[in-house]
Amino acid sequence: MAEFGATEISQLTSGLNDQQKAAFATQYDAVKKDPQMIFLISIFAGGIDRFLLGDTKMALIKICTAGGCGYLYITDIISAKDRTAAYNKAKAEAIIATL
Repeated sequence: MAEFGATEISQLTSGLNDQQKAAFATQYDAVKKDPQMIFLISIFAGGIDRFLLGDTKMALIKICTAGGCGYLYITDIISAKDRTAAYNKAKAEAIIATL
């Protein structure tokens, strides 16, 4: 999955009026996560990245099993940007649904 960016956001907001687009932008900016920051957190503070992306159960498993004996640690580093893009897209779609 590629990074969730401006093109996808413009496609999601294409049916909204200017007031709704402004409300979307305000709400989305408040909840979106930075892929590079999640990547760095995944490297240096494994487990916290999962909490930040709302995956509490897997975060607890990762912390309690020392990163799944290293397996979850490595896979989370590799997939950090994709997981962040999926999180941001889900948040954007949820905001659009409420507008």
